[in-house]
Amino acid sequence: MFELSRESSVPLVEQICERMSQLVREGQLDAGTRLPSIRRLAKQVGASPFTVVDAYERLVARGLIESRAGRGFFVTARRLSTPLTRVEALPDPASDAMGLARTTLSQCADLIPAGSGFLPENWLLEASLETQLKRLAKNRRAQLWLPCPPEGMGELREQIAARLVQGGIAASPANIVTTYGASQAFDLLARILLSPGDAVLVEDPGYFVLFEQLRAHHVRLIPVPRGASEPDLDALEAACRAHRPRAFFMQTLLHNPTGTSADPAHCHRILSLAEKYGFAIVEDDVYGDLHEGPAVRLAQIDGLRHVIYVGSFTKLIGPSLRVGYVAADPALVAQLVERKVLSVLSGSAVLEGFLTLVLDGGHYKRHVERLRGRLQRLRGEARAALESAGITFDDIRGEGLFLWGRVPDQVPVEDLVRRAREHSILLARGALFSPDRAASPWLRFNVCHSNRLPLIEFLRDSLLAA
Repeated sequence: MFELSRESSVPLVEQICERMSQLVREGQLDAGTRLPSIRRLAKQVGASPFTVVDAYERLVARGLIESRAGRGFFVTARRLSTPLTRVEALPDPASDAMGLARTTLSQCADLIPAGSGFLPENWLLEASLETQLKRLAKNRRAQLWLPCPPEGMGELREQIAARLVQGGIAASPANIVTTYGASQAFDLLARILLSPGDAVLVEDPGYFVLFEQLRAHHVRLIPVPRGASEPDLDALEAACRAHRPRAFFMQTLLHNPTGTSADPAHCHRILSLAEKYGFAIVEDDVYGDLHEGPAVRLAQIDGLRHVIYVGSFTKLIGPSLRVGYVAADPALVAQLVERKVLSVLSGSAVLEGFLTLVLDGGHYKRHVERLRGRLQRLRGEARAALESAGITFDDIRGEGLFLWGRVPDQVPVEDLVRRAREHSILLARGALFSPDRAASPWLRFNVCHSNRLPLIEFLRDSLLAA
């Protein structure tokens, strides 16, 4: 069927995935085609059955093949998706923050989303959606189409509060308001905390969509360099003295884009500066559940005095489940509820009811545990593959979804990103993650997609040519 290269730095399992994907894309394997059995393919390509099992599982996760009980593996029917021409028709896609966001949301099946911020489609929650929705309809039929309480469904807020307490954050339902994902949480907080012209501290690099949200409120973004794993404390204090900021938006755990986490000593120092200079800290923890082992969060140390904690289930369950939340002092929660009513009236009883069932049944906990294991394995593979192509990394080993890699200084990053799009590869250039949009030799990589053979070959050829 095809041959594998023992000399290549790309793992055999990923070579199998890419060769199979290529055969499907080129029409040599039509929808419904039965694939060789695990033992037969292992013999054909000279790999172990375990390698083939791993490759088939990844192809199932990518939606290219499907397993039929007792019959084997088959090529799935191609789904209707946004053709690449539509992505390319966007005005310079991925060249700015909104372009990158639109492109990653386009779900183009032919694009390798190496710079995406999303999990692969088939990595999302496997909680038997049909079963959960039937349970929801049966148990809450009369409630689903009624207004949801603007502060959020009571049972869900109780569960969120209980989860926070388990993580060492002192919270009750009175401290919680639900939102349409973390994005609405940031917007509501900006409306309450900030006025035009206020100085707002943000991490550099940091979350590019947040920068655009804050700019829409006409505030001054003050960058605080993010070092190997946490904000530069000297630069943070200098910014406090010079600008007297109203707020500092930061990520303590599994930082986007670097994947690193701040240590407890830095957390204590940041809180001391917040108390000294009187600014609020908005702690973005949308990826925190992926952190393995004990973790220290600012809200855990502070007790929601200076810290406003933002969480979300959207990133890990699925983009269509727009449920996030804010944990804060009850007085601020009351203001958030008022702003939420003026913005969207209330949340969705359907979404919040579904999430309540998923949390209550332990589905989310098991789902997160599976994600951690898969990401840990792929992270090492992706980093090794990217290093073989000429990408370098800091010695700090992060966790979670993202790798923050550097291209050689002589490589023009914008040109690299543009040419990658011509090869159906989406890269996320580092300048997008800087509040002042400064030129940067860095790229953000999604570990789920960054050991793909076409990506590695493109980077290797491009970087060697430079």
